[in-house]
Amino acid sequence: MQAKTNSTGVHASASTYQPQYKVIAEKIIELITTLGLKPNDRLSTEQELATQMGVSRGVVREAIKSLMTMGIVGARRGFGLYVTAQPESGIQLVIEQTMIVEPENIVALFAFRSEQEMITARLATQSLAVSELRELERILIQNKENAAAGLWEPFLESDRAFHVAVAQATHNPFFLETIKNVLKLQSWALKLVIGRSPGSMLASAEEHEAIFLAIKNGDPEEAARAAKAHVESVVEAYRQEAKRLILGDEASNA
Repeated sequence: MQAKTNSTGVHASASTYQPQYKVIAEKIIELITTLGLKPNDRLSTEQELATQMGVSRGVVREAIKSLMTMGIVGARRGFGLYVTAQPESGIQLVIEQTMIVEPENIVALFAFRSEQEMITARLATQSLAVSELRELERILIQNKENAAAGLWEPFLESDRAFHVAVAQATHNPFFLETIKNVLKLQSWALKLVIGRSPGSMLASAEEHEAIFLAIKNGDPEEAARAAKAHVESVVEAYRQEAKRLILGDEASNA
């Protein structure tokens, strides 16, 4: 079946959905590699890239956002776009982009994360030190303040810091590294959801607080339940946003 492109810029076929900005993100990576650009080297402007690649500036902007979450591209006021890190192997690109975009893969990754978050929350409750509890509370307060102010980039940073702090409190380096890697793989999906859903930051911060309170109260099973509920909430928000991008705004209200 021939692929079709709908009004949201998403290429659809019987089995695969290919957002246009993902294609452009890959082309920008190819451009960085071909030109041999190094960290801090300047990139073309959004408009120049749009003209060069024959797409709208909005598509380029979304592609740049995805590359920012991967740590490949950055932006500075008065300087413009620049390379923050040289793209790694094609395998990493597949993991960081394709897995996130394909519905079956992102759901599987969230399922894996759910189990890991439950375990780490349970273990953290049983093993965290007083100093770690204080640090977790500090991060939570920061997370809530960022959510209340609508600061989504700082919110994402404090969101990640919260989950990493919980994993660190297990005193098990394997759980810590697993959580770090899963969060990295999901960074694009999380940014997509939080960046487009107005109330999602506040809801997420409240879910973080539920996890924190269970840990503080020394209830490992409640901490695990709160962690599971949090991940389930995030994946449902992702499903709705992915559906909206693929099928259009009307589908998300169906």
